[in-house]
Amino acid sequence: MAKKQALGTGKTVEAAVEAALAELGASLDQVEVEILQKPTKRGFLRLKGQPAQVRVTLKEHHSPPPEAGTIAVINGRIQYEPPPPGGTPPTIEFGPELQVFYEGERVHKEVVLSAGIDSLEVVLPDDVEPELHYDVVVDPTKTKAQLVWKRTPGISHRLADQSPGNRLRLQLVKEEVPAPVLSVQEVQEIAVTAGLTYGLRLHELKPELLSAPYGSFDLAVGTPARPGRDASVKYVFQDDPREADLDALRVDYYELHGTSGVPKGAVLAVKDPGEPGVPGRDVYGQPILPRPVKDVQIKVGEGAELSPDGLQAVAAVAGLPYLQGGVIRVKEVFELAGDADVGTGNITMEGDIIIRGSVLENVKVQSRTGSIIVQGFVSGAVLRTRGSITVVRNVVRSRLYAGGASVARMRLLNLLEKISEQLEGLITAAESISTQAERISFENLVKHLVELKFSELPKHLRELNRFAKPPQEEANGDTEDGESLCELLDEALFATDTLFKDGLARLKRYQQTVHKTRASLEGVGILESHVRVGYLQNSRVEASGTVTVTGQGCFYSTVLAGAGFSVANGVFRGGKVTVDAGNVTARELGGPAGIATTVNLVKGGRISAGLVHPNVVVSIGVQSYKFDETTPQVRVFLHEGILTVYSGPNKIHG
Repeated sequence: MAKKQALGTGKTVEAAVEAALAELGASLDQVEVEILQKPTKRGFLRLKGQPAQVRVTLKEHHSPPPEAGTIAVINGRIQYEPPPPGGTPPTIEFGPELQVFYEGERVHKEVVLSAGIDSLEVVLPDDVEPELHYDVVVDPTKTKAQLVWKRTPGISHRLADQSPGNRLRLQLVKEEVPAPVLSVQEVQEIAVTAGLTYGLRLHELKPELLSAPYGSFDLAVGTPARPGRDASVKYVFQDDPREADLDALRVDYYELHGTSGVPKGAVLAVKDPGEPGVPGRDVYGQPILPRPVKDVQIKVGEGAELSPDGLQAVAAVAGLPYLQGGVIRVKEVFELAGDADVGTGNITMEGDIIIRGSVLENVKVQSRTGSIIVQGFVSGAVLRTRGSITVVRNVVRSRLYAGGASVARMRLLNLLEKISEQLEGLITAAESISTQAERISFENLVKHLVELKFSELPKHLRELNRFAKPPQEEANGDTEDGESLCELLDEALFATDTLFKDGLARLKRYQQTVHKTRASLEGVGILESHVRVGYLQNSRVEASGTVTVTGQGCFYSTVLAGAGFSVANGVFRGGKVTVDAGNVTARELGGPAGIATTVNLVKGGRISAGLVHPNVVVSIGVQSYKFDETTPQVRVFLHEGILTVYSGPNKIHG
């Protein structure tokens, strides 16, 4: 006998009604609902809340008459009772989630089972199989193997059971099918299959962790190789200067920052022989060998000697120690206790020069082979040497040249590169329009092109000719360097008087001469000589190595450096820095008022600045970028051949 009444409970009245309808297998329009109790919440005395209760009763007129057929769902299968002769066949209703076919045709919403159920086909949605995916991921160093997994539950579908009736709405029930769970034993088998033999952590793996929907576990952890310590050399004479005691009654800045000679027998360098590394082991049980320790030897030249065990270099003579090409040397030094001024006159020496005072107006200090050290300041003077230059204090309205022929070579290469770029553009432009300007003479055609597009080319050519015959005031003892460099140059390089008059073939031949000369100069070795000053203003500095400003900054000056420029603690404001190949580092470039400032890397490198002001132009090779607003944390470099500019993490160009 079919059930006609059911009780339902739930958090809400609606939930209670749905529970009762499911028990009867009826729809809401087939029943009468009686609310027995409305839901109540927990009271302020923390009495337990009560759920909603309803009584649901089938309406009498929905009971199938005796002459009607019935249909029911029992254990998920449709049960059919045909009507007696002349009786009413049952009807089923269904939603869009079910596909129903009757008598070979698809039907929608409902169908009258007038021909029984032999031709009735109810297609449920496809079940989704549960899945378990796992993998063992080994890091590139093979020192960690990680088990990762993901469990995806499946879904099964069935028809909800319902009591017999002449009209019945099929209801779909979806049930979640749990995904498989790895066991600890299976994980152990996975580890063996993956070949893991060392550092296994199976004893730390808990079943509760594996039952998570997804996760990871460090299945094996190897032992990295412990790196060794490379051998190294500490150059004692290059130790950082000690900090000044600003509370002292008197501070001797000359002693603090000056460079002093050493007595015979002084220790110049100490070698740390290093320490070999310790091998490790990867998760496959294979040894991980540490990187081989690099050895290094102390190299000594004239004026220095090695200790018998090779772990120290000591001064063989009293003098000034210096490092050149990795070799420690000690040279006897010319030392001036006071200022170099009108009273001393110009100073020209073969070796190193130490001036304990300052170098004043119109004085020239030159060393043919050594270094120049000024413990005071340099004002309105010229310092020139093939070695390095150090000025502890300020440099104002002066010229400093370090590197001799190496500086001249670098300056000439930069000039030839500019000439080559301008010539290449001029030749291309002349070729492209020559057929359209047949009535214009070649000389006038080139004249107009130079005036309109290549106005810098004549200036560069005049500068090139001045290089061959520099004014007397620019030679200043550097004649030997200039002459040795000029021996490498083709005389045709300086024959430029009729360059723009003799036709396109002459321009191309001259372009080839420029290329050939550049190739010759590239093959000449460079002696890197460095310049280090405390402060720079209205001056020109040229060095084949690096230029370093240690103080507040560099103002309205021109700097040409072969290997890099640094004003890390100060400002470069107004003027131009040109670096052949190397890095430029500054705390600040330009000024708030938009002072024109240029930084150029000829062959490559990196520009870094804490702050860059408007009207600052940075360039690498032929690519440039101009800042229009104040920009913090700037980095400029080439990425895949493209000039790239970053402000902090944000790319602003490239």
